[in-house]
Amino acid sequence: MTLALSACGAIQEQQAAREEKKQEFTHRVDFAHIWVTTETPAPGKPYTVLGPVDYTEPFTPDAIDEAKIKDHLKKAAFEKWPDTVDAVVKENQEISADGAQVKITGEAIQYESSVDRTALHKMNEGMVASPNGN
Repeated sequence: MTLALSACGAIQEQQAAREEKKQEFTHRVDFAHIWVTTETPAPGKPYTVLGPVDYTEPFTPDAIDEAKIKDHLKKAAFEKWPDTVDAVVKENQEISADGAQVKITGEAIQYESSVDRTALHKMNEGMVASPNGN
């Protein structure tokens, strides 16, 4: 009986570890699929505006580094809308009149069809469908 209880505990630990890995994977996938652009959303692809994303920081070369800006906007949007954000569009940079501050703005959106997000989640389950039907 003790052996059975021990085995049951080990199985539960394994299941909990698998679930934790799955949640971590989902989090990484959700964050990775968010894209940032200075453009407006693609025409003909319906979306919902989730809201503004912005931050202000002292002007430095890093403050206007495009990769860092995109990462910062993605993180800010993901914190507000972790289950729904697909993109941050209309990214814009404004430097204050005295040159001391830079304000970065964007607009978080969710596409009505989030097929990409659904497919990425299923990838962890080994069930991603090929676009070619294979």
